[in-house]
Amino acid sequence: MQLPAAFPMATDDLLMSMAMMAQEPLDPNEKIPLANRQETIYGATIPFHIISWAAVGFRLYTRFRVVREIGIDDYLIILAAFFNLASLIGVLCSLDYGLGSHFGFVLNEHAEWLTPLMRWLYIQNATYLTCSGIVKMSLLFQYFRMFKQGKSRIACQIVLGLVVLYTVTAFMQGWFPCFPANGFWDRLQTPRPKCWGLGYATIDGARMALYGFAATNMILDVIIFAIPMSVYWKPGIGRREIVALTALFALGSIVVLMAILRLWSVARHDAAGIQSFDFPWWFPLTLIFSALEVDFAIITASIPIFWPVIVRSLPQIFVTQEIHVTHHSRLTDNGNDFEMGRPQSLKSNNSQEGLTCVATGGKTDYNDTFVVDHVTGKTPQNRVEIAVRPPKKWGR
Repeated sequence: MQLPAAFPMATDDLLMSMAMMAQEPLDPNEKIPLANRQETIYGATIPFHIISWAAVGFRLYTRFRVVREIGIDDYLIILAAFFNLASLIGVLCSLDYGLGSHFGFVLNEHAEWLTPLMRWLYIQNATYLTCSGIVKMSLLFQYFRMFKQGKSRIACQIVLGLVVLYTVTAFMQGWFPCFPANGFWDRLQTPRPKCWGLGYATIDGARMALYGFAATNMILDVIIFAIPMSVYWKPGIGRREIVALTALFALGSIVVLMAILRLWSVARHDAAGIQSFDFPWWFPLTLIFSALEVDFAIITASIPIFWPVIVRSLPQIFVTQEIHVTHHSRLTDNGNDFEMGRPQSLKSNNSQEGLTCVATGGKTDYNDTFVVDHVTGKTPQNRVEIAVRPPKKWGR
């Protein structure tokens, strides 16, 4: 979207806001927020994204190779992982075109960045919105494996209907914010595109779309991660189940927290006037929370699948038993080998103190002379002189 020197003053609020931001002077001493720095975005998003892929890999291995029970929830989580990857690519690529800077800087200093910046933000927004809905559906289909009947299953069915409606709406807002879709990054095409919601046609429309999506996303996350907690009140629940549910609830709480922080990051930049459209400047923090929310949601959906397999495999991975190896030298007496035998006395048969030396007739179980010399103590450094006194016979 190569804009001319004079912006067309159309009814499109985004174009008018961009024209006004291009005329505002920039403060060269303005402090760049921590979330706007490239190293912060890389460090906050890439590690957890890698962990989410590792969780998906363990999950698929367990379902394909161990239990061999593939379900709709597995295919949905694969689809969500790829959409999540595309969303992260959109974030990282937009960093090269002014993400983290003011719109005025991009327009005045690097006007050629505007089109690729808006295109990558379009890809990020569309894939994130789609991924968010697919992860929720995957979790609910996973619950259907747990709840075969009863109120919990009915609750899952009702919530699934709401999530499907939410996903369809998010899909339309993400992929078709303008008609045609490329109007999101090419506002000056003829005829002019028709934009709505997250297409930033009007300030009020964009604000309502942002708040509506963020609030609905947060509420659905709370409901979905609260459904398994009903198992807590079932009679006879074991300790393992309590620990597993507690861990699931803890991870789910992180997802909900990221959704709340995302809503907060949008609300704190809800300034009046054109500042609401300066999203390259305030959007990075929201993007970080969005990426972490989806990453933790994928991890939370995958851990209960493969964790029992890992726990059962731990004894094979780590050493849990110790083996002590000992050796004993055979005794010699004038060149004859002896082994211990019991005396003839009946009263000493149950006592180890009555053991005596009995000649073995030169018999040996060793074939290697080197081993024989060392084990029997015939070498000078290992020679041991032991005298065995025969016990007195009973009655003498």
